[in-house]
Amino acid sequence: MIVRGRSNYWRHTLYLWLLEIRDILEYEIGERIEIEVLDSSSEDPELLVNGELIGKGVPGEEGYLIEILKKAILCIKEKRA
Repeated sequence: MIVRGRSNYWRHTLYLWLLEIRDILEYEIGERIEIEVLDSSSEDPELLVNGELIGKGVPGEEGYLIEILKKAILCIKEKRA
């Protein structure tokens, strides 16, 4: 999982939220999650899973982030199968 964007409040917020929900996601999907932060010119943070852009910006709360990621990760896992 990659958080990419300009080093600012929003990228840092998204990164911290991912750290907070990592245990929940790992339990839900049954896999370990690595989180990486990369610099780019984008003002809004971008969230990538297995190289696929999942979203841009920050959801209203962590709960939405959990649901967005669960859905995206499960879709990616189905494509692999």
